[in-house]
Formats: sequence, structure tokens, C-alpha cells
Amino acid sequence: MEFEFLSEVIGDLVRRRRKELNLAQADVCRYAHISQGQLSRIENGLRIPSLALMLRLCRVLNYDISISDIFDKFSSKDKKSKKGKKEDDEKKKGKEGEKS
Repeated sequence: MEFEFLSEVIGDLVRRRRKELNLAQADVCRYAHISQGQLSRIENGLRIPSLALMLRLCRVLNYDISISDIFDKFSSKDKKSKKGKKEDDEKKKGKEGEKS
């Protein structure tokens, strides 16, 4: 579960910064020495880059990412997810009560 949040947070940060710089995925891939498929999987939250790759991406994107950037976004997504899960559980309980 936590892996999914972390991969989404990192992917969102990378995608947002790339778009801020008006760079195509191909440009980032060329300078970071990765395939476009690999960057796509990172941006879509399907993969977490290694530390070495994350540092290369930060260098290419001229982005001084900090652990607090990741932690803050990770924490806020985690809180939203827990709230949504709690609401889903309450809805299920309500439907089960109606069936009785």
C-alpha cells in the first residue's frame, strides 16, 4: 500500500516538473539515459526510480527535491486515502444494515 503512494508522489513530482520546463519525455530520457517507457512508468506511479536514477532526473529537471517534499505529499495522500477508505467502510456497513 505504501509503495503505491510513494510511487504516485514521485511520479507526480517528476511529471509536474517536466511540464513546468516544457520538456517532452523524449528530452528527459535522452539526458537521463533512460527509455521513454521507463520514464512513463515512473510518471504514472508504476515504478519508483532508484536513488541514482532519481538524482539523474533531478539534475536533468534542475529540481532540488528534498525528502520533505516527498514526505509532505506522501502524508497528505495517505490521509486522503484513509479518509476515503473509512467512508467506503461506513457505506458498506450502512448497506448491510439495510439488508437485515
